[in-house]
Amino acid sequence: MQQPATAGHLIYIVDDDAAIGRLVSVNLEARGYRVKQFDHDRAVMAAMETGEPDLIILGLTINQTGGLETLSRFRRLSSVPIMVMSVRHETNAKLAALEAGADDYITKPFLIEEVLARTRAILRRSSPDLAEPIRNAYAYRWGELRVDLQGMRVTLGGDMVRLTGREWGLLKMLVRNAGRVVSSRQLLQEAWGPEYGSEGDFVRAYIARLRRKLEPDPKGPRFILLERGLGYRLTAGN
Repeated sequence: MQQPATAGHLIYIVDDDAAIGRLVSVNLEARGYRVKQFDHDRAVMAAMETGEPDLIILGLTINQTGGLETLSRFRRLSSVPIMVMSVRHETNAKLAALEAGADDYITKPFLIEEVLARTRAILRRSSPDLAEPIRNAYAYRWGELRVDLQGMRVTLGGDMVRLTGREWGLLKMLVRNAGRVVSSRQLLQEAWGPEYGSEGDFVRAYIARLRRKLEPDPKGPRFILLERGLGYRLTAGN
């Protein structure tokens, strides 16, 4: 038996395929979620002026270019989690969407149970009320980078750095293990949840995003280092 959604989370579905959008909408509503369905991004932008949803599910077409621009626009305006649904299954297509700001990526056709499971996972990880309390919280310092786990603040050269929930999940795991290697699987399950285990591309894309925000030279990283074949390591703080 499916458990009802927590506190009636609000979900926006943006897909020009009305049938797919309706399929997802009906199944989410049946589990207690509040859903609004849109067929273009302009209507979503207008709706977000009066309040943000808890999750956006965005459908991309075979030609992803326009959809990626929409995705990037959503991400610039908000840190709301975004799940992409697309017919494109190639690794490059997934990486492009993740690097543009998606929190998750699911390919069409899909099992509705998978969409529901991933929706629960995203909302569970992004809900402040359900977030796991930080144990042994401390501040990380290395050069101009400062990370305050307790206050959930990141600064670089004194300037605040805005992170999404997924980016924060990865950084938190790295900070807690500063100086030690953390496997891609560990990072994946920390930031996305225990339902995930084989989506290594997700971690790679999000590490690239973190480096763009935190590293003076993302192509020559000093903070977040790749230990080939093992995982990633955050340089030990000072």
